[in-house]
Amino acid sequence: MTALAGIDRTELDELCSRFAEVCESAVDPLEIASALEFEGVSDRTARSDYAAEDVFVLARVLYHRVPRRPAEPEPVPDPWPVGPLRPLLHGLLYALPAVCFPAAGALLVGPGVLPALVVALLSGWGLSQGLAAIGYLRLGMAGLGQTRRVLRAGLVTGLAAVGLIMTVTGLVTGAHPTVLFFGAGEGAYMLGACVLLVTGTELWLLLALAPGALGATAFLVSGKSPGLEHLTWAALAATPVLACVIALSGRAGSRVGRLLVATELWSALPAVLLGAIAAGLLTFPVVSGPDGHGGVNLGALVASVPLALSMGAAEWSLLWYRRRMRRLLEVTNDPGWFRMHARLSLIGALLQFLSCTVVLICLGISVGIETGLLRTQHEMMPEIVSYLVLGAAMFLVLLLQAVRVRAVPLAAAAVALGAEVALRQHGLAVEIAVPAALLVVVGSYALACLGAAVRHA
Repeated sequence: MTALAGIDRTELDELCSRFAEVCESAVDPLEIASALEFEGVSDRTARSDYAAEDVFVLARVLYHRVPRRPAEPEPVPDPWPVGPLRPLLHGLLYALPAVCFPAAGALLVGPGVLPALVVALLSGWGLSQGLAAIGYLRLGMAGLGQTRRVLRAGLVTGLAAVGLIMTVTGLVTGAHPTVLFFGAGEGAYMLGACVLLVTGTELWLLLALAPGALGATAFLVSGKSPGLEHLTWAALAATPVLACVIALSGRAGSRVGRLLVATELWSALPAVLLGAIAAGLLTFPVVSGPDGHGGVNLGALVASVPLALSMGAAEWSLLWYRRRMRRLLEVTNDPGWFRMHARLSLIGALLQFLSCTVVLICLGISVGIETGLLRTQHEMMPEIVSYLVLGAAMFLVLLLQAVRVRAVPLAAAAVALGAEVALRQHGLAVEIAVPAALLVVVGSYALACLGAAVRHA
């Protein structure tokens, strides 16, 4: 307090008002001294105008005289600047291709139809997931131009891979060329759609989907009229062609630098494996039949389509969860409190996803009953429940992947698929037990590891 002696109080009050913002947020007097010197207040000025020995004494006076009121930090920008309509749009984009499959199912005949389409789904889903992983990684490091460059190169490579896979499938299964072309189109659409989704140009995907969706709808509404078969095939073929053409059009980024690096390929490997495994878990009960020896598994078929369409709901729930975790990190430094609320948020995100999936499954059942595909919903409730449990487990797997926890959920999903294949002769019991076990394992692991704040930093 001795530093106050002899200082003119009126001029000191004016100085306090002038430097109030600096003083209120200063950690120590040195910050104020730096601000004073920057504004031209030297030791000489401090002595002549304020009767202080030097600028450091004057700074200490201001530090003690002005109460500390640190300014609130600037809000951190949202790392996921996605509006609520984008997940709804993605849900629509996931839903529209489903219109094409009933029409194609009526047109595809001959041996090897189901194996060829399953191979196309597995390969297309796996390759597109890997391409998306590379695209998002490049987007975070090099911007949109370079991302377009690598995605387009990946699209061309993926199309060649799909063509090779379907050729080998045709030689093994003896499937008709029409079936193989449809399977190749299925994989091509997934790859083209992946490029458009990653680059944020998904509205163009609606244009690509329009011919296939409208053509298939017209064919089904007409009662599968034979006179519309050729037009329906043309419409179905136009969708993957348009998706790939739009994805390859426009200017790409600079050609400077390597197209791909080993770290990107290595980072994409879990996504490729997860895409193929997820497709396998989704389609295997449909392929193996109700007793594991083939045949039509209506319950699995009715439940698998809504589950595939629920990816839009999964995206929205995942986005909600990531933002919720970020807010929790900002409001607390108590690990126990954070752990409890993180687990409650995880359960909340899962329940949101399941609620949307239940609604979609109920709509699927209603459509099946109205169209005569199903007589009653009670006979297939076990398969529907098993798919709902599978959806919950896969949502948690995707969530863990999103926060860079990959090894355990990927291994658990792979073991689950292996168990379904190995124990398929037990039919419905395995279809229920395997997803339930996967949900228990992945859910317990998620509750244990996602309560740590470091997972969300």
